[in-house]
Amino acid sequence: MPIAALVDYSLTMSLPARTTADTGIDALTHAIESYVSKKASPYTQSQSIGAIKLLAPNLRRVYQDGSDERAREAMMLGSTLAGIAFSNASVALVHGMSRPIGAFFHVPHGLSNAMLLPSVTAYSIQGAPELYADCAVAMGVASALDSIDDANNKLIEELYRINECLQVPTLKDFGVDKATFMKVVNTMCEQAIASGSPNNNPKVPDLNDIKTIYLGLWD
Repeated sequence: MPIAALVDYSLTMSLPARTTADTGIDALTHAIESYVSKKASPYTQSQSIGAIKLLAPNLRRVYQDGSDERAREAMMLGSTLAGIAFSNASVALVHGMSRPIGAFFHVPHGLSNAMLLPSVTAYSIQGAPELYADCAVAMGVASALDSIDDANNKLIEELYRINECLQVPTLKDFGVDKATFMKVVNTMCEQAIASGSPNNNPKVPDLNDIKTIYLGLWD
């Protein structure tokens, strides 16, 4: 563990758009998953929700214009808050399923998180609908006056819109061979469960649930 961390957004100004997108969506995933994690506490959730408020409105901005210093600064601060939050509350199903995608197919970590975030969130919502509604409000896509169901529907729609804007590919579009994917998908499911992260999820999946989500990523 570091004794100190240098948090300086100016060091990110030269990042290319793809890396900006992938690290940005990773930070947003940290924020959302730590907020809904079964290990969350009021301490971590205050940081998670603060991170979401910084990351969500600036992710597209910084992707589209890497020279936007205010957006870079907001992303850096949001990423730091989300990092503190998940270091204490842990991550959940997205990260558990993301790691095998990276291991088998060399998909960058943030990009595999982005592939998973909408569908895993849709799967998980019934385990913590109020918490996910909070995330939608923090992202600015729902109002506190919306019903929980409406807020959650808006959250899912927004996550898909973010992926469209950030040009997140499917596994097929990324170049993964389907025969190879089908050969290893059961092992991927086992590795995702073994990581322990799915146990922190609001809705804890079994192997069949995870396989269904993986197969849905193909196209």
